[in-house]
Amino acid sequence: MSIKNLQLNWLRTFEAVGRHLSFSNAATQLNMSQSAVSQQIRLLEHKLGKKLFLRGHRSVELTVAGLAYLSLVREALQHIERGMESIFNSVAQGVLELSVSNSIAQLWLAPRLKRFATLYPQVSLRMYGRIWDAAGPASTAELEIRYGKGQWTGFEMTELLTGGLRPYCSPTLVDDVRAGRLLTLPLIDVLGTPVGWNEWIAQHGANDMTSVQRLYVDNYAIAADMAAHNVGVCLINDQLVQGSHLHHVLVAPLDNSIDDQANFYLLQPKDKSISAAARAFSGWIKNELTHTSTAATLSIPQLRLRHNVRRSNILPRRSRRSTTSKN
Repeated sequence: MSIKNLQLNWLRTFEAVGRHLSFSNAATQLNMSQSAVSQQIRLLEHKLGKKLFLRGHRSVELTVAGLAYLSLVREALQHIERGMESIFNSVAQGVLELSVSNSIAQLWLAPRLKRFATLYPQVSLRMYGRIWDAAGPASTAELEIRYGKGQWTGFEMTELLTGGLRPYCSPTLVDDVRAGRLLTLPLIDVLGTPVGWNEWIAQHGANDMTSVQRLYVDNYAIAADMAAHNVGVCLINDQLVQGSHLHHVLVAPLDNSIDDQANFYLLQPKDKSISAAARAFSGWIKNELTHTSTAATLSIPQLRLRHNVRRSNILPRRSRRSTTSKN
């Protein structure tokens, strides 16, 4: 279909109505009258030869064609905006939309964002939280932070964390864990992750988990908060604890960690131009990683020295006897 005589204002109006699912709200945003908005939508539908909206008495819904077209129009408008920013703006400014996994947003990103806001006061940030990246529609955000194994195509990917998963608990439970009573405490697991307590316990010699109480949650932030409130012991990456509020309420009683086989990644599209604001955020994240890496080099050995325990102290006495008898 030819785009000849297809006016840009029609597309901007269509995107606004599609986003709000309201002609009046779109009119307010665009500083137009509701009748002018309706007229532009009718002209666009006439040009395309398709209905884009189903109009009810007090409701507006996208048709199947309208829903598909909205995604295309939104991407095209964003591409134009980013291209203009990259050509005409030398200073990072504007609004950056970021889709981000909830755990990394709360425990890693939020404690650092004041530094970004100070460096780039002209940039506004809209963050949309996600729990599992496989759930829900594909993100339309310019940048994403996802959890997984880094197997997505079409993106430049930057790993945000290093190290593996280590047990953490409140100071109240430290003595129980170090005395070999770990399996008498509730173990808090995060659903949807490649490894958890089953793998950690198996790696360190236990084979009887039938009497262990298990608690399951859907993200690391909830698991850590439960551990901080003496509910049990969780597995979490050191870097999600050390830079956040958890640093004051959680302790790593054991040095024993396990490779988590997944990570949080900053995703930037390979074949699309991004705005100056997105470039600024991406560069800032990479600088933060350099700072985090240096800090980890200094702090983690001290952590290990302070909390180091013998492997034989990890498990209850009955598990140690059965492990010894087999050797």
